[in-house]
Amino acid sequence: MARLFVSLSQPDNTRIFGESLPQHEILQTPPGELPEALFDLAILDLATFVRLRENLRKRRQAVSPALMPVMVLLQQSQTQRVRDLLGSEIHEIMIRPSSRVELLARIDSLLKLHDLSRQQQVLLNNAEQNQARTERAYRVLAAGNEVVLRGEDEPQLFRSVLETLIRLSDYALAWIGRAEAGNNRAVEVMAWSGDAAGYIRDLQLRWQEDRFSEGPAGLAIKTGMPQICEDVETDARFRPWRDLARKHGFRSSVALPLAFSETELGVLAIYSTRPRTFTDDEVSLLERLAANISFGVETLRMRDRLQEQRALAWNSAYRDALTGLPNRQWVMEELSQLDAEFNRHRRVAAVLFVDLDGFKRINDSLGHEVGDQLLHDVARRLTQIARAEDFVARLGGDEFLILMRFDESDDIISQAEDPNTAVADAAAQLADRLTRAMKQPFQQGALQHHLGASVGISLYPADTTRASDLINYADIAMYEAKSAGSGHFRFYYTELSVRNRHKLTLKNNLHRAVDARAFDAWYQPIIDLRTGEVAYVEALMRLVHPDGTVATPGHFLQALEESGLISRSGQLMIEQACSDLAAWRTRFPDLRLSLNLSVNQLWQPNLVDQLEQGLSEHSLPASALMLEVTEGSMMTDIVKTEQFLEELHGRGFEIAIDDFGTGYSSLSRLRSLPVNKLKVDKSFMHGVPHERKSTEMVRAILQMAASLDLDVVAEGVETENQLQFLSAAQCQFGQGFLFARPMSSADMFSYLNQTGRKYAQAGGPAA
Repeated sequence: MARLFVSLSQPDNTRIFGESLPQHEILQTPPGELPEALFDLAILDLATFVRLRENLRKRRQAVSPALMPVMVLLQQSQTQRVRDLLGSEIHEIMIRPSSRVELLARIDSLLKLHDLSRQQQVLLNNAEQNQARTERAYRVLAAGNEVVLRGEDEPQLFRSVLETLIRLSDYALAWIGRAEAGNNRAVEVMAWSGDAAGYIRDLQLRWQEDRFSEGPAGLAIKTGMPQICEDVETDARFRPWRDLARKHGFRSSVALPLAFSETELGVLAIYSTRPRTFTDDEVSLLERLAANISFGVETLRMRDRLQEQRALAWNSAYRDALTGLPNRQWVMEELSQLDAEFNRHRRVAAVLFVDLDGFKRINDSLGHEVGDQLLHDVARRLTQIARAEDFVARLGGDEFLILMRFDESDDIISQAEDPNTAVADAAAQLADRLTRAMKQPFQQGALQHHLGASVGISLYPADTTRASDLINYADIAMYEAKSAGSGHFRFYYTELSVRNRHKLTLKNNLHRAVDARAFDAWYQPIIDLRTGEVAYVEALMRLVHPDGTVATPGHFLQALEESGLISRSGQLMIEQACSDLAAWRTRFPDLRLSLNLSVNQLWQPNLVDQLEQGLSEHSLPASALMLEVTEGSMMTDIVKTEQFLEELHGRGFEIAIDDFGTGYSSLSRLRSLPVNKLKVDKSFMHGVPHERKSTEMVRAILQMAASLDLDVVAEGVETENQLQFLSAAQCQFGQGFLFARPMSSADMFSYLNQTGRKYAQAGGPAA
């Protein structure tokens, strides 16, 4: 049934017209008015058309592009008046009178024309809507691509793309999920946008093995193809989520596959509140967006991998792998920068070269794992001690560096009369804090390690205008500090360079001397003051130069320690001394050997093996050997020292504390140590017996030793008065020039033969 608007000047004609067309709905209005409802065809006479012409034009514009047919009933005489309006305002005329059959044919033709125009209008509207959706999809794609290009990380990329997708469209919800590889094969929602938090919270998705994997999202992941749900109400795949979708008003969706890598898959899901929303062109563009999201993720991960590789390469080149501190290469670049900026910023600087005291023995004796952890702890302590703006680096081994830089705008410089003096004061304060802090023990579980630090300081530009020289100058100053003992710092001065060249020459000579076995064992007797007999001979290291001159340890021992040659040279001493003792014991079977152990030797992992090998090769018992350990070396790591001395004592070696009185041993510590003898340092004997303080101090040591059941060896005995005092004070042993000076192996054998091991009280022989 069609709606016909019939309006004729004669109302009876209108009524008769309506009765002739019972199959259609007839709309009638007061004269001069159009019906408010839309109609399919207007049938008018000429007078009514003229009255309604303007209203018809407006109505025609309102329904355009759909056609609103108008048929005018005319008398034959009126045809000329409407000729120009045919095809524009009037679509059909009918000359009265006419038959009912003709009228119905004319009406039917016009209604078909109207239906065709409406169909065209629907097609046009759909095309326009599709065009609009396609253009919108293009905008979404373009904006999404820009977001992908600017993505900083994956979460931010996902959020930005989804927010853009919702903002530039009429979609209700969009989310990105990742296909989990676990046993449940779940789809994890990584990000979402839209007013549907409850839907995301209640959404259950999987991508394999059950009904929750057969929806659009799961199928998109499994097949790698877009999955379109045109209507939630009729699509069987959406059945598990239909009630949830109804609750949030969703009617259609599309799921687009994502591939973050060859093995990691995902999905982009988009929802609309209207059915049949997603056209082919729109889906094609959204596919491109999904592909760009996948590409963006791959690009971000590739960028992250490249950045990680660059960081690894940079760290490998410029950072110390063990401590994470800057390395020597980075230090050199900082110093080069210092040179480059000197004229512009007028910078001044100080370099502190830090060398650890006592690290080598810990590393050698306890292993590199303990040593590495200790270096890591040292690095952390140095960083805490230095100012925040200071540059702390590890040069290698147990050597560290701190670079202090100052601009002329710094208060310490701008307020100082002499910037170089101000920098030197700041460096000295830092070096003082550092040396004191490094004396504090380092705790590693049950182990407690004791270190020290020697620090050399060079100043820029006071010492040099070439910053690259600062390390060398500070290194030279550090050795000057080390020569003063652990825990000191020294500034560089020009004369040190000359001294350093001499030391370098000495070290080179020492390497050659070890290879040539140029070290010789000399001996000094230790006299039993109760019997006058030679009880021990102490082995003393000497360096025999190619010209035959002999150097004492004071000329080379420190360089020997610093160069790491003490182990090899010490082994040579053990071999020779055991050989000489074995030869002498053929005549003097109870003669014993006293052997000094340096702090570095004490921590050699193979020291016990060296000692026992030397004894075994010459069939000597361990009791024939007294090992002398300085009081200072024992204080470097008390717990470990006790353990090591217990091991040596358990193997039958006699233990003596050398240079007693120069360190900080406590009586309780002495009582717990496996020590047999104390050797009183010769500095205590200088004032005996004429100076009361020196005499009473030696007497107190003797009394203390007696209470601990320890024998005492007095070193530096040079006069008969000293000998008489010691004998009266019941000192058990004496050693010094009064009895004999150090002598070669051959001279010592002669000495023993001449005296029969007996010291003559009146002017005993001196070799």
